[in-house]
Amino acid sequence: MKAEISQYIGHHEKTITPLYKDYSLRVWELSLTGTPLLEKALIEAKEKYLKVYSNRDEFRQVKQWQSSALQLDPVEARQLKVIHDNFVPYQIEEDVLRDIVERETQIENLFNTFRASFEGAPASENQLRDILRSETNIARRRAAWEASKQVGQEVAPRLMELIAVRNREARKLGYSDYYSMMFELQELDEDSVFSLFDSLEQLSEKAFTSMKAELDEKLRLKYGVTEAAAYPWLYSDPFFQEFPAAGPGESLDEIFKDKDIEGLTRAHFDSIGLDIRDLLSRADLYERDGKSQNAFCLDVDREGDIRVLCNVRKNERWMSTMLHEFGHAIYDKYHDSGLPFLLRTPAHILSTEAIAMLNGRMSKNPEWLMKIAGLSEADARRISANAFKALRSEMLIFLRWAITLVRFEREMYRNPGQDLNRLWWDYVSRIQKITPPPNIDKPHWASKNHLSTSPAYYQNYVLGELMASQLLQYIHTNVVHAESYVGNASVGQFLVQKVFVQGSRDEWNAMLKKATGEQLNPKHWVDQFVEN
Repeated sequence: MKAEISQYIGHHEKTITPLYKDYSLRVWELSLTGTPLLEKALIEAKEKYLKVYSNRDEFRQVKQWQSSALQLDPVEARQLKVIHDNFVPYQIEEDVLRDIVERETQIENLFNTFRASFEGAPASENQLRDILRSETNIARRRAAWEASKQVGQEVAPRLMELIAVRNREARKLGYSDYYSMMFELQELDEDSVFSLFDSLEQLSEKAFTSMKAELDEKLRLKYGVTEAAAYPWLYSDPFFQEFPAAGPGESLDEIFKDKDIEGLTRAHFDSIGLDIRDLLSRADLYERDGKSQNAFCLDVDREGDIRVLCNVRKNERWMSTMLHEFGHAIYDKYHDSGLPFLLRTPAHILSTEAIAMLNGRMSKNPEWLMKIAGLSEADARRISANAFKALRSEMLIFLRWAITLVRFEREMYRNPGQDLNRLWWDYVSRIQKITPPPNIDKPHWASKNHLSTSPAYYQNYVLGELMASQLLQYIHTNVVHAESYVGNASVGQFLVQKVFVQGSRDEWNAMLKKATGEQLNPKHWVDQFVEN
C-alpha cells in the first residue's frame, strides 16, 4: 500500500502543478486590468484547478489512507495530509463549484476595478486615503470616508448570497458552518484562537484605552470637533487599523516624500543578506486605472516566478507595505527547491504573515531610518521616541481592529440573517472604541475586501504578529546579540535555514519550536507592545 500511496502522490503532483500555475497566472492578469475577458479566463482556470479536488472516489481513497495506521515517510505523510485537506471543501457538485467560483471571482474583480464617486469624479483608494491623511476640513474628511465605503453597497448583497451557498455546502460536509470548516482546515483550533483573542483583548484594554484617549484629544483639537462628534473620519484609515499622526512632528511621511521606495526596499533586504532584485524585476508597483488597489504577493509556480503587486506612493504606509510584501516574497524565494511541490510553501498563512510583519515594522525603527533611509544620527535620535510610539500605537490599534473583524466574521457566518450593520458597529464601538456615524444602517463592513476575497483569514494577521515578535526576540537574543538586527546578514541566514527552507514539511507550531525553542508564545508580543 505504501508504494501505491507514493505513486498516487507523484501522479497528483504532476496533475495539479500546471493547473495551479495557470490559475495563478490568471489571478495576476486579472489583478492588472480587470477586463471581462480576463475575468472569464480566471473563472475557467480556477474551476479546472479546483475540479481535481471534487473527485469523490479519489477523496474516499485519500481519506482511507489518511485514517490507516500506516507508518509513512514523514514527507509523504505530510503531503497526503495536504492533499486530504485540499479535497475537503470541494466535495460538492460541479455546478455548485462553478457557481461559487463565478461569485468569488466577480466580487474580487469588483474590488479590483471599483472607483468611488467623490466630488463628481472617480477616486482611487489612494486618493481617498490621501484626503484622510492630510485634509483639515471635517466635512471633506467625512465625504472621503463615506466614499471609501461605497463599494460595500455593491458587495454586500453578493457576499450574502455567497455565504448562503458556502454555509449550505459546509453543512452537507458535516460542519456547523463554512467559517468553522475553514478554521479546521487551516490547522487552527477555533476555541483556542478565540480564547487567545479574549486574553489579548483584556491585556491590551488599559494600554489601548489610554493611547486612544490621548490620540482622540489631539485629533478633536486638530479638527475642531466635540467629543460627541468624534466620528470615524477623524482617523487616516477608513477602518482605524493604522496609527494616524495627530500633531506636528509625529508623522513619518516627511521622511519618505523624496525617497526611492523601491531602492530602500532593496537596501533593507540587502542589509540582512537577502537579494530581491529578481523579485523587483517581476513586480508591478504603481497604480493605474483598472488595476487592483490592494497589495499582495503571488508565488505563481513555486519554482521562482514570484510576483508582488503594490500601488506605491511616497509615504510611510507604502514603505511599510513594500517591506511587508517583499517579506512574503523572500519566504517564497528561499524555499527548498528539493521539497515536493505540495510542501514548497510557507508552513502556514500565519508564518508568511509573520515574516512580512517582521520586515514591515522596520519603517518605524529609528536605527533602520538612520542606516537604511539615510537619516542623520541627530534626526534619528530626535524622532526615536515618536517612531516607537507610532509602532506601539499601531500594534495596539491593529490588534483591536483585527479582533473586531474576526469576531464579526465568525458571527456573520453563524447567523447571516441578523442585523449585520448593527452588529458591525456594536463590535467597532466596544473593541475599537469608535463613535458610530449618525447612520449605521449601511453595510460599511462589506467594504473590507478580506471578508469577501479571503474568508476566515484575518486571524492569521494577529497570530502572525505574535510569531513575528517571537522570532524578533529570538533573533535579538541568539542571532545578533543586540537590540537591533538592521544591517546584519546573519538574520537572513537564520530565516533561510530555520524558516524558509523548511517549507510546510512540518505543522507550523512544530516549525516555530524548532526555530525558536518554543511553540507560539504571546508573551513576546505583550512584552514588546503592551507592558513596555
